[in-house]
Amino acid sequence: MSRVRAALITASPLLLAAVLPLPALAATSTQLDFTVLRNGSEVGHDLIHVARDGEQTHVDIDTHVVVTMAMIPVYRFEHHAHEEWRGQQLVKLDSQTNDDGKKHTLHVSAAAGGLTVDGDGQQSTAPADIVTASLWNPRLTSQHTLLNTLEGTQMPVTVHDAGLEPVEVHGAARNAHHYVLSGGLQRDLWYDASGQLVQVRFKAKDDSEIVYALR
Repeated sequence: MSRVRAALITASPLLLAAVLPLPALAATSTQLDFTVLRNGSEVGHDLIHVARDGEQTHVDIDTHVVVTMAMIPVYRFEHHAHEEWRGQQLVKLDSQTNDDGKKHTLHVSAAAGGLTVDGDGQQSTAPADIVTASLWNPRLTSQHTLLNTLEGTQMPVTVHDAGLEPVEVHGAARNAHHYVLSGGLQRDLWYDASGQLVQVRFKAKDDSEIVYALR
């Protein structure tokens, strides 16, 4: 066999590898169903659906909360949001919120050099790499500013790493990383080893304790 022919035979698999397209990443879908508790009593639910397909990520969030006293509703909260991401960057966000009668509408879209934000009719801009405050994305634990998904304002935050703690998930203990957010958004968040949000805790305006517990 000539040296030229041998070289071609040896190189052909490498040439094919360079020409053939890489296999696409498999599409995945995750649904997080949280029970919303107020001082230990169930008052609603928060459903987060995350669908990933290659570089594209679509997130749908539906939150329904009703607080009653003597069986009479005294507070209602409804929030519906759709986020679209390309890689690590937000490219679109639409949300509608009814916070006990106070309504908010938000539309965010990608533009040259950043994001255009229309929150309740007020126009503004945001950095292209900003992370939303919808909590599902563990990248928010490394941020100093988050995008409010109700009104579109930018919230300065400080994040404290509180270490690993056991959290009850689906009736079983699971180790999760605890982060404490303060500043423009005050939340205690727990993410498991895969980066999945498994618990949220915060104080409401009336000083009651709100917990989002994963079903």
